[in-house]
Amino acid sequence: MGVDVSILAAVLSWLVAGPGAGALAFYVLERLPRFQAMQPEYKRYVSLTATAVLAMAAFTAAVGLGYHVEPVDVQGWLEALFAVAFVATGLGQVLHGKVVLGKR
Repeated sequence: MGVDVSILAAVLSWLVAGPGAGALAFYVLERLPRFQAMQPEYKRYVSLTATAVLAMAAFTAAVGLGYHVEPVDVQGWLEALFAVAFVATGLGQVLHGKVVLGKR
């Protein structure tokens, strides 16, 4: 009996390369009372950090599972993780602008 891992690969890819990390962080954080009680500036920092960490964790998992090519050295890892975090936080900000700020 073979196990179909394509769903896991797709979810990790969505978290890394798509709007997934920002959407998931946004969904979870918006439902936490402690997050809701924060000042807007701190909420922004927490959401950016959560999005970046989630995307980098998904990338690391994808590399570990063989879905992405492993960076060659430390510099390669740093560059890849920075790129993943940068794209994820940018997409998260676009999502926030559309969903939250679009209601105002």
